[in-house]
Amino acid sequence: MASFTDLTGLAGIALAVAALSGKALARLPLSKRLSALSAGGVFVLLLLPFGELPPAAYVRGMVGDLSITTLVLLGYVSIRNLGGLPPLASQHRIGSLLLLVLAACALYPLALGATAYDPYRLGYGEPWFLGLLLSLALTGSVLRLPLVALSISLAVLAWAAGWYESGNLWDYLLDPALSAYALLALLQALFGLRHRAE
Repeated sequence: MASFTDLTGLAGIALAVAALSGKALARLPLSKRLSALSAGGVFVLLLLPFGELPPAAYVRGMVGDLSITTLVLLGYVSIRNLGGLPPLASQHRIGSLLLLVLAACALYPLALGATAYDPYRLGYGEPWFLGLLLSLALTGSVLRLPLVALSISLAVLAWAAGWYESGNLWDYLLDPALSAYALLALLQALFGLRHRAE
């Protein structure tokens, strides 16, 4: 029988593919209802066994578990595609993307040996790191950046509950796919702002 971690990992991958499908379908001249039903169908198909494993398991084997932050953002995009939430204001979107890019730049190069300091160690329960995250979540709440506050809060709660196999908080906060997306989206947003200003 699949463990809770496996079930949520598979559901996360299925949600990612379904959200991307829903975003692509939203560009077609289809009703929101048909787009939502199609994305829901993709989600279900990815969880049905195909041979010994569901298709989501093969994707999960390649990319690993998605961070809680990624799941929060995918949930937001999915609900927004259904018309349930408004799009983020431009400054909020850029601020959130910038925070993700800064976190990725602080973690990945240093953890891969760019210096002797390894920030990945902080994710094993360093009290001041948890305090910093609490400050960021509170700042996000005060600045009306609900996705920042929600992502950090849920990631810390999931880490405290031992939701994933990893015992490191960074794995709940960030993943390589989210980091790459944030960098590309930030560059695109900044280029778009610069282009409009010219």
